Amino acid sequence: MKYTNSELCLIWLDSFVGLEYKNKRELYNYINGKTEIRAVLKDAEKEISSKIGENQFQTLMTSAQKEYFSFVLEGLQKRGIKAVTIESEDYPDQLLQTDFPPLVLYAKGNVDLLNEECFAIVGARKSLPLSISIAEKYTESILDAGMVVVTGIAEGIDSAVIESALNKNGKVISVVAGGFDNVYPKSNFALLERVCEKGLAISEHPPEIKPMPYHFPVRNRIIAGLSVGTLIVSAGIKSGTMYTAEYANDYGRDLFAVPYSVGVLSGAGCNELIKKGATLTDTPEDVLGFYGISVKEKQELDLTDEEKEILTALADGQKHVEKLAEITGKRAFLLAPVLSILEIKGLVVKSGNVYGLNGNYLEA
Repeated sequence: MKYTNSELCLIWLDSFVGLEYKNKRELYNYINGKTEIRAVLKDAEKEISSKIGENQFQTLMTSAQKEYFSFVLEGLQKRGIKAVTIESEDYPDQLLQTDFPPLVLYAKGNVDLLNEECFAIVGARKSLPLSISIAEKYTESILDAGMVVVTGIAEGIDSAVIESALNKNGKVISVVAGGFDNVYPKSNFALLERVCEKGLAISEHPPEIKPMPYHFPVRNRIIAGLSVGTLIVSAGIKSGTMYTAEYANDYGRDLFAVPYSVGVLSGAGCNELIKKGATLTDTPEDVLGFYGISVKEKQELDLTDEEKEILTALADGQKHVEKLAEITGKRAFLLAPVLSILEIKGLVVKSGNVYGLNGNYLEA
C-alpha cells in the first residue's frame, strides 16, 4: 500500500495515542509538506513541548525516523488494514463536513463504500424481538434503495442489521469503538470478520487500542457523520444510542425514530426523540419516501383461515403459545406448524415460546 507524504505524516502522528486530537491537528498543519521532520521539530522544541509536554516531545523526536514509519505501516499491512486519512481520496466527504473528523480511519474491507450514500440504523443492545425484526425489515428496504447501511457492532439491533445486510448484498459499514485487535464484544468477532469480507469495518483507533467506555459514545459521531440520515430503532432514555441521535441533530442530518407503546423501556428514548422533532416512522416507506424513493407495493399474501386467526389473536400484542392455544381453542402442538409457517412468511417473530407480529401485516 502506497501513501503520499501527507498521508504518512497523519498515520505517524495518529500512532501516538497519548496526543490529544487538537495537538495532532496542530502538529500536522505545522509539519506537513516539510522535509527532515526531526529538524523541524527540534527548531520548534520550546513551542511544541509547552503544548504536549517534554516526554511526548521526546517520543516524537525518537520516532521521527524511517524505521518507525516502516514498523507502523508493516503492522497495518499484516493485519489487512488500509489507513484512510483526511488527505486520502477515499476519505468520505460526509465525514469531513463534521466537527472533529478522525484524522485516520483504519479500514478493513471495501473502502469504496465510504463514498456511497449511507444511512445509519442503530438501536439498543437489549431490544424486543419485534424491534429486531423491524431493524431487519428497514435494513432490507434501505439496501434495496441502493444505500449503504451504517451501524455499530454491538449485540441486538447492530447485529441484526449486519446479518441482514450480509445476507442480502454486503453493503454495510460497521464502526467499531476500539482497535481491530480488541473487538468488543468478543462474541461478535466472527461477525465482524464477515463484515470485513463482504462489506467494510472501520475504526478511528490504531489496531492495538483497547476500547474504553468513553470510546463508544464518541464513536457514534462517526456513524451519524457518515450518513445522510439515522434511524433509531430502539433506545432507552439513557441509552448510548441517544448519542448517535444527538450527533445526527448536531450535524443537521435527518433523524427518524420508531414509536413505542407507553411503558416499553427500550422504546422510551425513541418516543422522546419524536417529541423533540425526529420523524416518526413505522414502515420503511416513510424513510424512502422522505428521500423521494418510490416503493413497489407488496403482493397481497395468501393466508389460510388458521393463519389469519393467529394473526388476529396477536393483533393486540405478543403472547405465549399457551395463551394462543387458549384464544384459538386449539392444542399448542397443533399451532406449532402454523406458527412456523408464519415465521417463514415473515409475519411473526418468536422469542422462546412467545410470539408477536412482525410489523403491520394484519389485514383490515
